[in-house]
Amino acid sequence: MKGYIALWKLLDGDKLDYRFSVLPANAAVWATRKEAEENCDVFNRHRIVINTASGPHVCADFKVEERAPDEFVAFCEAPFSKINDE
Repeated sequence: MKGYIALWKLLDGDKLDYRFSVLPANAAVWATRKEAEENCDVFNRHRIVINTASGPHVCADFKVEERAPDEFVAFCEAPFSKINDE
């Protein structure tokens, strides 16, 4: 299942706070593919771990897709057990 980065924030101590969405419409947006790819590098370096029915899973290999002209979103595929989208 794709999980789109909906929001993120770097915290003290170089930790990353993040939220995923299964809906591209709720994803964070970058104006260029390059900006989105640079942020994918950040997400990959921060070792984002989600809890799944099988135990912890490290989200990796973040990718970019074009949601609309000049709108790029970042996602990874992982065994998301539940994402609350509003």
